[in-house]
Amino acid sequence: MAFWPTKYDDSHRRRTPPGSAQPAVRPPAADPSPTPGMPADQPPRGAAEARTVLRLAQLLRGAITPLRGDAVLELLEPHRPRLVPKPINPLPALVGQPPGRMLDALLRPIGQIVTDVLLPGVRDHLIDRLVAGRTDHEESLPGAVDLAEAMRALVSRMRGGGKSHLQAVISAIEADARATADTLTRDTRPIDVGGIDRLARALLRFEVRRMALEALGGTGALQTVIYQSRRLARYSLRRATEAIEGFVADRGLKTLHASLATLAQADGLIVIALRNLDDQEETKEESGPFVEPADRKAMNDWLSAAWRLSDTLFDLVGKAAAGGELDDLLFAALLRQLRSLHHFCADLTHAGRPAAVDTLKQRLVDRCDALARLTGERLVEALLAKPADPALARRLMARGRLLAQLLYDMNRDEAVEELALRIVVAGEALGESR
Repeated sequence: MAFWPTKYDDSHRRRTPPGSAQPAVRPPAADPSPTPGMPADQPPRGAAEARTVLRLAQLLRGAITPLRGDAVLELLEPHRPRLVPKPINPLPALVGQPPGRMLDALLRPIGQIVTDVLLPGVRDHLIDRLVAGRTDHEESLPGAVDLAEAMRALVSRMRGGGKSHLQAVISAIEADARATADTLTRDTRPIDVGGIDRLARALLRFEVRRMALEALGGTGALQTVIYQSRRLARYSLRRATEAIEGFVADRGLKTLHASLATLAQADGLIVIALRNLDDQEETKEESGPFVEPADRKAMNDWLSAAWRLSDTLFDLVGKAAAGGELDDLLFAALLRQLRSLHHFCADLTHAGRPAAVDTLKQRLVDRCDALARLTGERLVEALLAKPADPALARRLMARGRLLAQLLYDMNRDEAVEELALRIVVAGEALGESR
């Protein structure tokens, strides 16, 4: 028979972000400030300079020897401007000198190449990737955070030379974080398909901004980005809460669509919730006697709405599982919401998650088990009735198959087997061969 459920495989969904975690900017060629409208499906500028800077930072660590000096000069030769004289390795004449003096001697002939060619190239490269979102060919590019660390190390080696380029990256990231948060939090349109995932991707991009700013040493900008990220996480939870609260309130088709669209993006919701829980942990806010911290309130409001939604869903599904009139497509849609709620609770792995998450997960399991038993019992009753009601039995069989799939996805194998046995027997009694 074809009703047997197939295991719901979400292994490709959990831990895989909704989108690229790399953010971005649109600067013109000579200006590191963001310029809206630049295509994001192009490779970022300065890829060659970026690779060179990463290698150069490695060569300048550890013992500086004449052989290493030759390697540095060879590495930088393709980037030497035409009018800059070819550097000569000064280290053979300094063998035995202190390492600091040898490093200074090597940096003098290459300093202009570093400050006038490499650092501007890395500046443009990082801004393109972290602000403009130009991440084409990203798999072949060096990591943005590694580049930020190398850029800061080179500026330090140069005793502040080229610091303006480093500061340009910091300023561009900070400005982009503010602009992104402002744009997203002003959006009042109803949540649609992909809306939650877009917010989750934006939060993941904030994570990359944070790591890059930490590597660049942009302390003030880092605090701005942290604040904007917290603000966006709270907003995202509020939008998700509003979407499912709407269906709880009136159960109309429009609100059903918003609720379905929200819960269908369970992985995005998990990303948002994890960011919120991290924010709570980082700030360690303590609620006063009358004030609840904003981050905690956003999470508690979301979980309260999810609990009320589960009540609504079980009310509607319970009547249908007992044989009540309900469109089969609507029944399947309601079960999808229950599946998504369970997925959210089961996969929200965070040490600071509220106990209400585990309570809701167990409640979903218990009530879905009860629904399966109810459907199986009503199916037997429909077959044994005098006269038998084959139309009701077939409707219950169809709903039982959907419930069996839901239970299978929730790893409720015993409940699946019990319901499946009754469906098989009912199918044979009705003469069904499929």
